[in-house]
Amino acid sequence: MTAHYQCGIGFSETGNRLNGQTMTIKELIDAGRSSRGWSRVGTHMRCQQLFAYTERLGIKLVSAEALTRGSIGHVGHAHLHAIWGARQGGVLVNTEMVDDPTRLLSPRDAMLAWCDLEGRGHDMLDQMRSVFDRYVERNPEPPGRVVAVEWPMAAVIGYKRGEWGLWVVHPDEESRLDEERQSVVACDDETIQIDPLNMPGHPDDGKPVYVTRRVDAVIEEGDRRVIWDHKFQGWVSGKVRAYSIDGGFGLFRHMGKQVFGEKFGGVRLNLIQTTDPYKLSRPKVPQSPHRDRHLAHLLWEEEHQIARKDLDQPNYWEWPKSMHEAGPCQGQYGTCAGLDLCLYGEAGQKYLNIERGSRDR
Repeated sequence: MTAHYQCGIGFSETGNRLNGQTMTIKELIDAGRSSRGWSRVGTHMRCQQLFAYTERLGIKLVSAEALTRGSIGHVGHAHLHAIWGARQGGVLVNTEMVDDPTRLLSPRDAMLAWCDLEGRGHDMLDQMRSVFDRYVERNPEPPGRVVAVEWPMAAVIGYKRGEWGLWVVHPDEESRLDEERQSVVACDDETIQIDPLNMPGHPDDGKPVYVTRRVDAVIEEGDRRVIWDHKFQGWVSGKVRAYSIDGGFGLFRHMGKQVFGEKFGGVRLNLIQTTDPYKLSRPKVPQSPHRDRHLAHLLWEEEHQIARKDLDQPNYWEWPKSMHEAGPCQGQYGTCAGLDLCLYGEAGQKYLNIERGSRDR
């Protein structure tokens, strides 16, 4: 088959090959978070202290129940859409192609396999399988040609054709973005001259400033390719305007335009309610053209603020706190999970059901 390339990333017309190689894939799809996603920077924008808890002290403050429920749901839908795509002729899964749906676990079996692998979530398995079954009952057919599932992208700040900005890199380059580099190859095979972090004394000084995203699905809707993002919620209200300002969705648009060009059709939410009456909604995310125009500058400034704070305040328990009863401390989803840590410091950990991990820069 002849492969058609969008910005150097190969998607064949029938989808059964990528750069001439048929994929070999494990039965359980990796549907985990990207390595350096927007949530990292977004958390720092919301509250520097919360960033220090999670990214520097390695304290996991996300509700274990909500996180696990969402992960189980994502795995099920990754397998559902990948099987649909394979039956349609082939689908890009992660970074390889699969055209044999029998090599993938069924969505319900994949949910169980994920719980077994992670050693958690079995008490939520019946609920999330029921949510999945209701979804398929209402949507027995794919919403379009499934092009990609759990597809990783990365973008780096630098100069391309003399223009400074945030540029999508070639898939082969992502694993080397933590190294000091003068240049990298863009997704259209052009050269990006790196504009590195400028913070002498910081361990990341001179390294690329970059961000990663993992796309739940890319689906052809007519002649457009649309990025889909699955959301599992206790209540689906249909109000989606708040998603438009979310930096992660801004990155989807920014990167999608570079990869797909004129064929890019925007970002769609796949909102799935996990409680009765199990509502579903598939709205498009509204655009935010003003913010998107200076998204690269926002990322650049925030990464330098993070690095400066690392140098100025090595005591991560004493980073700046939001300290507002109606802001991040008490948001629309309830009280911040780190509130007791701000009130009592390290002693506050005894009040929380949290996990400690390694520091991650």
